[in-house]
Amino acid sequence: IDVANSRASRADLPMVNFLRIPGFLYQASLHSFAIAACIVAGILISIIQWTLDSTLAVLSYFGASVYRDLLVPHSPREENTPEYCAPSKALMKGETDDGKRLMCMFIDEKTSLAKSKFPLKPDELVTKAKELCATEFGCTKTELLAEDFQFIFPVVGPLDKAEFVKAFSSFKVADAFPDSQSNFFGFQCDPLEPNRVWFMSRARLVHSGTLNFGGMKLPPTGKVVTTTPQVLSFRFDRKGKCYAMTGGYSVDRTAGNSGGLGGLFGVLHAVGKTLPFPEGRPWKPSPEWEAFYRRVPQIGKLWEGVVGGSECSSAKRH
Repeated sequence: IDVANSRASRADLPMVNFLRIPGFLYQASLHSFAIAACIVAGILISIIQWTLDSTLAVLSYFGASVYRDLLVPHSPREENTPEYCAPSKALMKGETDDGKRLMCMFIDEKTSLAKSKFPLKPDELVTKAKELCATEFGCTKTELLAEDFQFIFPVVGPLDKAEFVKAFSSFKVADAFPDSQSNFFGFQCDPLEPNRVWFMSRARLVHSGTLNFGGMKLPPTGKVVTTTPQVLSFRFDRKGKCYAMTGGYSVDRTAGNSGGLGGLFGVLHAVGKTLPFPEGRPWKPSPEWEAFYRRVPQIGKLWEGVVGGSECSSAKRH
């Protein structure tokens, strides 16, 4: 019995392919050097960033403050307690805790919104949201925007009402893309924040007019812009005016030709005018990410090629 167990134990041991060890050591050493270079680069970047942040903080303290830093993003004004859907029999199959895990998983949106104390109903809010989209987010009908309106995108913002209307109107988006298809869809009220409407966009634009951006005037390129799918939202006050807009949040950086960038940053990239700062460019991994997400696992993969598992060993013996 002991001999049999010993043989079975040896059969389960991984088989080392000694012929592959030199190649593994060579490639692993290269990856190790790359990892070390990435870590050093990350440390240097962190030191430079800390020095810059400290310098800017000192300068701000002595008077070089930025007015945009004083504008604090709005916090949620309305909240709602959700009601949950009872899990179906199909979902309950295989559950060992009487479905407790599933009881608070799926919100019953209709029931939750029906008990909301917000005075405007979901259908009214969706209609108002669509009106904002149809008026260039309120820029051509500013009475739709509250006086304390804020525009908040992933990088840009918060911008107040006056600054947003002035900036967005100056782009002349409708003139630059006269044949645009904004492709807004999925308008729905938030059951946890009942004064908020979420929706998505997958725009298709043809650059057939002049696009203004800052001091630049970008002549028509004829290029077709297919934006990344983006999530946007409007928050409404109790008078039905929009007091906050968020958007430009990409949910699939692989879709479209805007480099995974949302908002106007993605449009500029697609027409060949990528902005010069990192926030306006397609995502690029940090040195640390390169080291620990790509290089370290690659060494593990290489080692798997040297050491086979027990199944592989058994197959070779048979």
